[in-house]
Amino acid sequence: MDVALRLALTAHVMPHSAPPDARSARLALALSGGLDSMVLLDALAHWVQKRREAGETTAQLLAIHIHHGLSAQADEWLVVCEREARLRGFAFEAHRVSVPRDARQGIEGAARAARYEALATLCRTHRIDWLLSAHHANDQAETVLLQMLRGAGLPGVAAMAMEGELPVVERGASRVRMLRPLLDVCRETLRAYAKARSLTWVEDSSNQDRHYLRNALRHDVMPAIAAHVPAYRETLARFARHAAQAQTLLDQLAQLDFEMARAGGALHSAGAQGDERLQRSRLQALDASRLANLLRYWTARRGLAMPPEARLDEWVRQIKDAQAEASLELPHGEAVLRLYRDELQWTAVYGAVDPDDVASDVVMWWTGQREWHLPQWKGSIVFTPVVPNEANAPFGASIADSVLRAGRLVAKARVGGERWREHAEGHSRSLKHWYQSRGIAAWLRNVPIVWRGDGIVFVPRLGIDGALQREEGGARWRMEWRDEA
Repeated sequence: MDVALRLALTAHVMPHSAPPDARSARLALALSGGLDSMVLLDALAHWVQKRREAGETTAQLLAIHIHHGLSAQADEWLVVCEREARLRGFAFEAHRVSVPRDARQGIEGAARAARYEALATLCRTHRIDWLLSAHHANDQAETVLLQMLRGAGLPGVAAMAMEGELPVVERGASRVRMLRPLLDVCRETLRAYAKARSLTWVEDSSNQDRHYLRNALRHDVMPAIAAHVPAYRETLARFARHAAQAQTLLDQLAQLDFEMARAGGALHSAGAQGDERLQRSRLQALDASRLANLLRYWTARRGLAMPPEARLDEWVRQIKDAQAEASLELPHGEAVLRLYRDELQWTAVYGAVDPDDVASDVVMWWTGQREWHLPQWKGSIVFTPVVPNEANAPFGASIADSVLRAGRLVAKARVGGERWREHAEGHSRSLKHWYQSRGIAAWLRNVPIVWRGDGIVFVPRLGIDGALQREEGGARWRMEWRDEA
C-alpha cells in the first residue's frame, strides 16, 4: 500500500499541465492536521527529498493551516501542524478566520468559504504555483452523493477534479491552481500508510456528529452501500468523470450560443460590464433548455452564484415572452440582469433615486488633480492630459487648462431641464434627449452634472459641453466618468 500511495504522488504531484519550470515550483499544502493531510505532508516531503537528492527538483514547500476557531482543540491542532510541518522541512503559516455561526449556507459552508478565501489570499501572497489538498477517494464518493441529494446538477455531481482551480474567484485576481494527488486513493490505504510510518494526527470530534449530512453519509450510508457494492468508490468516481465530460460539452454549446447572441450593433449601453451584451431577439430563437444552459454559463462567467432552478425558469420565461421594446430587471445577488433596447446585460445594482434624498453639491477648485472622487454617485471624474496630435483625442473632445482653473467646479445632482450640446456649433438639447438618442439606460442616468457658474462643463456618459470645447488656453484635458458601483 505504501508503494501505491507513492506511485499516486509521483504521477500527479507535477502534472503534465505544469509549467516548464516545474522543477523549481512553489508548492503549498492545505494542512488541517487530520489523518489525510498528515499523510500527504509526510509523503510529499519524502517525494521532494528523493528528487532533490537526484537533482531533479528544487521545489519549495509551504504548509498552510487555517484556524477556524470552531473547536476547543483548535489551538492544539495549530501547534501539532506547525511541529509536524517544520520537522519535515516545510515553511509554515497559520491564518485565523472568523466563521459566522448563523450563515445562510450553514456553518460548514461558511467555514469552507472562509477557508478557501484565506488559502487563495496566502497562495497569491507567497506566489504559489500549486496548492495541494488531501481529498481522497472516500471524500469524492461522499461529495457525489451529497451533491445529488442537494440537487446540484451536473457541475455539482462532477465533484472534484484531480487538477483544477481553487473554487473561489475574486474579480480581477489571479486564479490559484489546485491539485488533489490522493483523489484515487481510499481512506483505508491512507490509514495503513499512517500506521506504517507512525504518523501523528488530530481527530476532530465534530466528524462524528451525524447532524451534518456528510457525516451521516460517511457513518451510516456508505457502509451499507459498501456491503452490497464493494467498488462503489470507483463507480461513483466514474460517474463524476462522466458528469464532468457532459458539463464540458454543455459549456462548449453555451459558448457557441453566447457568441451567436452577442450584441455588436451601433448601440452601446454605457456601464455594461466587460461589454457583454446579448441580443434578445437571437436568444428567443433558442429553446427553453438551451437558453437555460446559456444563462447558467453566463452567470458562472460573471463569477456569480448559480441561480435556483425556479429563478432560472422565471428568467427563461420572461426573456422568451419579452416584446420588442420590453425592459426587464432580474435581480440576482449583487448584480441585475437587465433587458434594454433588445439587449440583455449584467449590471451592478443601481438603487432607485429618492426625490427627497438628493445628493449634496460637491465643490472643487481644480489645480491639476487627475481624479475627482464623488462617492455619493458611486464614481469618479478622471482628468487625462491630451498629448498633441494624439490619436483618438480630437480637439473638440477636450477642455483647456485655463477653463478648468477659471473658477470653482460644482458637482450637482440632476434636477431636470438641463441642456447640453455635443459640438461648439451644435444646438443644445435636454439631457433626456441625449441619453435616449445614445441608448443610455435609465438606471445609468443618476450622475452628477459638473457646473462652473451657471454653465454646464461636463456630463458623465456624454462628455464636455460643446460651448467650452472651442475655448483655448494652455494644455488640454479629457474628462471621463469612471463608474465604481
